[in-house]
Amino acid sequence: LPQIPPETPERDLWKLSFRTRMLYSCLVDADFLDTERFMNGEPGRGGYDDLPTLLKRLEAYIALWQNPKTELNHLRCKMLNACIEAGCKPKGIYTLTVPTGGGKTVASLGFALRHAVHHGMKRIVYVIPYTSIIDQNAAVFRSILGDGNVLEHHSGVDIELSDGAKPEEIRKALATENWDMPVVVTTAVQLFESMYANRSSKCRKLHNLADSVIIFDEAQMLPVNYLKPCIQAISELVYNYHSTAVLCTATQPSLQSFFPPQLEAMEICPEIQEQYAFFRRTVFRNAGEITEEFLVNQLKEQVQVLCILNSRKKVQQIFNEIKELEGTYHLSTFMYPRHRKKVLAEIRNRLKMGLPCRLIATSLVEAGVDFDFPTVFREMAGVDSMIQAAGRCNREGKRAKEDCVTTIFTLENAEELHIPQSLRLPVSVAQQVAE
Repeated sequence: LPQIPPETPERDLWKLSFRTRMLYSCLVDADFLDTERFMNGEPGRGGYDDLPTLLKRLEAYIALWQNPKTELNHLRCKMLNACIEAGCKPKGIYTLTVPTGGGKTVASLGFALRHAVHHGMKRIVYVIPYTSIIDQNAAVFRSILGDGNVLEHHSGVDIELSDGAKPEEIRKALATENWDMPVVVTTAVQLFESMYANRSSKCRKLHNLADSVIIFDEAQMLPVNYLKPCIQAISELVYNYHSTAVLCTATQPSLQSFFPPQLEAMEICPEIQEQYAFFRRTVFRNAGEITEEFLVNQLKEQVQVLCILNSRKKVQQIFNEIKELEGTYHLSTFMYPRHRKKVLAEIRNRLKMGLPCRLIATSLVEAGVDFDFPTVFREMAGVDSMIQAAGRCNREGKRAKEDCVTTIFTLENAEELHIPQSLRLPVSVAQQVAE
């Protein structure tokens, strides 16, 4: 018998298991689709616009941006055009390192659409850590590409259908089963749990990840405890299933050592250091250890301020101290989706109108949420978290940098609260850097 090369699935048990799972996905999906046609006659699926049409819509959308009047918009436009031009590069693994406020959402969509059209790929999948970011980004995609071409699939979306459901609602409900829409926006939990699941309903969608552009937005939020299996799955999709992966963030993690040597990540954004120098719109101040009373008094003195803390319990305590003040809000991952959307909309409106707005929140707002506060307080956390939090300060650059302060602090007796194990090492490293 001929020798089997070591890189083939037959010699690598993990690759073999992944291939088996993908074949199982094809079989399960085909079986469900055949049953669907038999039971319903005419399928309620399809009818989406193709990717070349979606690319033309994006080009029409950004056409008005091509003559920027301000230096900030000029730089955003430059990065957007660089991403679209990079879409013609070969398939593989890419990094997109764009400073906060640099227009990462539309720029990454520009790369993905051009890349998918250039290579004749099937779809674009956005993988996002928090549903609060998904709500925001999916709304942008729908406004550009049309509501019928964008699928949101996560725990915060209600896909229950009533008897009088509209055809559009039926199409989206069916698409959640196998991700056969042109643009899919989902969570990292949904994606990676499906990749390692043992249920047909979860595995059914996997084969539609092949030959797709997969954008990992806020890539620094990939779960550290499961980083190796996550990277291994990404590598397999790129190396053997003709997909392209993009690690997209303002604080790019060092992940190259986790990828196989033959998959070297290529950066899309040009002149990264110069971009960061321009987009520095706030100054940092290390307040050291402060009391809870001092923090509360500081927050009361501000008209518009964001305070990010490491524990939900402490967020609730600080909020209770100042909740009687006009325009005071609280956000955490424990809020149900509709309530969170309502609060996010109210906060954005008050910031836009210049009304009093004090937000006490967990880390869910520090990455990807388009807030523009003049002042930010951030409890000591990992360096990437503090940089992301600073991105919510003077985001649009409408104020002088010196007038917009991001204060880093440590709360007195903070060790009495339960701090997640995953935060302890980043906090320790950040404290050494601050010193």
